[in-house]
Amino acid sequence: MQKILCIRFSSIGDIILTTPIVRVLKAQYPHAEIHVATKASFAHLWEGNPQVHHVHGFDGNIWKFAKELRQEGFDLVYDLHKNLRSHVLCLLLGKIPKQINKYTSARNTFIKKKINKLPGHLVDRNLASLGLGSDGQGLDYFIPAASHVNLTDYGIKKPFVLFAIGAAHQTKVLSYPKMIELIDSIPQQVVLVGDDWDEKIGYRLATLFPEKVLNLCSQTSISQSASLAQQADMVIAHDSSMMHISAALKHPNLFTLWGSTHVGLGFTPYKTSFTVIENTNLTCRPCSTQGSNVCPLGHFNCMNSLDLSAIKDAAQAL
Repeated sequence: MQKILCIRFSSIGDIILTTPIVRVLKAQYPHAEIHVATKASFAHLWEGNPQVHHVHGFDGNIWKFAKELRQEGFDLVYDLHKNLRSHVLCLLLGKIPKQINKYTSARNTFIKKKINKLPGHLVDRNLASLGLGSDGQGLDYFIPAASHVNLTDYGIKKPFVLFAIGAAHQTKVLSYPKMIELIDSIPQQVVLVGDDWDEKIGYRLATLFPEKVLNLCSQTSISQSASLAQQADMVIAHDSSMMHISAALKHPNLFTLWGSTHVGLGFTPYKTSFTVIENTNLTCRPCSTQGSNVCPLGHFNCMNSLDLSAIKDAAQAL
């Protein structure tokens, strides 16, 4: 029996985007054991995935980690991260990995010159660079039974809107005034999810809209937030992990908000329907591949000038 190792250390959204690769590998090597190497804090993202035999959690000691992995005797190694740490790990394993192509030059050309030569979606690019074909099934995310959220436990009544208010970088997040504008236009209950960083914004929004907004930021796990998204009548998300999780769940009413990043970079929801909300009239977009914490031009027009009418109309129609 073959053993195959897939390396992807972080982060949440990027890990979700590797799930089609693991699924395709399992289909190609049905009798092989598929192992995943990732940061220990993200190991839970693979819970319940039927294609994965074992998840190895990296705790910061690369030498110890490599020693553990060497004992498995892997036949094939797929480097799905392609950074310094994954390079070192492959060297310590004594394996020449198959690696994704990050298209760094094309990305930089898009950022600096606004000329997009990137070939399609990131997932398809990665599959092609590994010599694999897409099975057309999209992303995977499996919600553990223990993480299923009973809406009545939180006083949530359908129909409701889930708003994932955060993202990894601030230039990918709606400004606070635009969040107020958006929530004010939605007649249904709005449930907020996010991490500790988002909790204070969530508190302020819940204070402004006490009868409408339920702030669950920092109160639910990733899988519990996914359960809420699965049950929501509409999901609103930035270019973020919750966008990809909602895409994996094939949510039928997913609205995505785009600021400093751009759909042309290939990070959109994969193999599912969604609505893009972006300002296509700005010549400064995209200004980064994964977002930053400060608008380089100081105006933040990519988010401050977003037309939110499509979301408002859809909410009115629920």
